[in-house]
Amino acid sequence: MMSLFYRLPLLGIALLTAVALTGCESKSKREFNAGCQSGGTDRSTCSCVYDQLEAHYSPTVMQKLSEQNVSHLDLPTDFGEQMVRAAQYCQSR
Repeated sequence: MMSLFYRLPLLGIALLTAVALTGCESKSKREFNAGCQSGGTDRSTCSCVYDQLEAHYSPTVMQKLSEQNVSHLDLPTDFGEQMVRAAQYCQSR
């Protein structure tokens, strides 16, 4: 469980920079999942974390986050906290 917490900054960046996968999910979710999985987390947990973040922020906000330039991130002030909460929830189910 702790290993995911060490990767949280990478997960946030992955949302913005990962290579898109094919499928019926939104592009931002595919990118997030690809980056998350590249950090060693299973697809189910990655998808759950994204869904929790999307439920908190909205699909529109998540899409805007995925379109940001990595060198100029403008994350919501509580993004880190929400990421931790989502990861805890998803790993405990």
